[in-house]
Amino acid sequence: MRHLTVLRCMLSLTVFVTFFAPAEAMTAAGGWKWQATLIAPESDQAVQLPSSLFVDEHRKRYYVAESAGNRLLSFDRQGGFLNAFSAGGDLQTPYDLVRDDEGLIWVVEKGRNSLTSIDLKGQEVTPHILTDQGKNLIPDRLDYRDRRFYALDRMSGGIARLNKSLEVEQWFRCQECEGAFVDFKIKPSGEIWALTRKDHRVVWFDSDGGMLGGYQVEEHVPFPASLALGPAGNVYVLDRHEGRIAVFNSTGEFKYAFLTKGQSRGQLYYPSEILFDPWGNLVVVEEGNGRAEIFSR
Repeated sequence: MRHLTVLRCMLSLTVFVTFFAPAEAMTAAGGWKWQATLIAPESDQAVQLPSSLFVDEHRKRYYVAESAGNRLLSFDRQGGFLNAFSAGGDLQTPYDLVRDDEGLIWVVEKGRNSLTSIDLKGQEVTPHILTDQGKNLIPDRLDYRDRRFYALDRMSGGIARLNKSLEVEQWFRCQECEGAFVDFKIKPSGEIWALTRKDHRVVWFDSDGGMLGGYQVEEHVPFPASLALGPAGNVYVLDRHEGRIAVFNSTGEFKYAFLTKGQSRGQLYYPSEILFDPWGNLVVVEEGNGRAEIFSR
């Protein structure tokens, strides 16, 4: 256990970016439009390598993992900056995070290869090394549903479901795929949808680990980095190098693509993750631009 120092920044920030994209870049295919930008609190500086974002529906907050700055940044629903958490400067490359039912924050720390719990009330930080059958897991992407954790393991390339004691109770693996998963999302039904990079595939599983289907997206997504499950069963796949998002229906039929590579508002530069928030907005985390952008219809 280590003492946790919570850095409370009193600055209230209205999110704003001084760059302006052309009108055609602001209104994307499918009716998506830029709504807000989440940026760092200090003098409108870029977030230092943001890697992921977690949305707390109950508290109506966005949490951004700032990997290079070793902090967790929180914003309100409108994008206003709230707080920065640094664990007394002791966080080591936070990469992804969730909040559980008891209010604990769980952070993937790549500097420790740990899943670290943060108790803000008790001011305690506890790293946990995940294991399965005597082998260490190296957690990457993280999710939490129905009192269980889901962690993408960089060592094996699979997704592990863990109980509250952090014991592995189920694996999700694709025997037909080449290479590891790079991202995954969970449907309310319990289905796991995952993305591979090497063979550009979207695959999905039932809650018991059985593979239900899959399709390739290489023609439209040369460098897949993340996926999101959108309205009407559509799947949104992010291309890191092209800075755009391709949309497919549930059977893999390509529908349209939107956004472009760039550094202006409403453009993407080396994005790392996409997800839908509980209010129907599409959120994109951008390492290259040091921000998270929110798009709505």
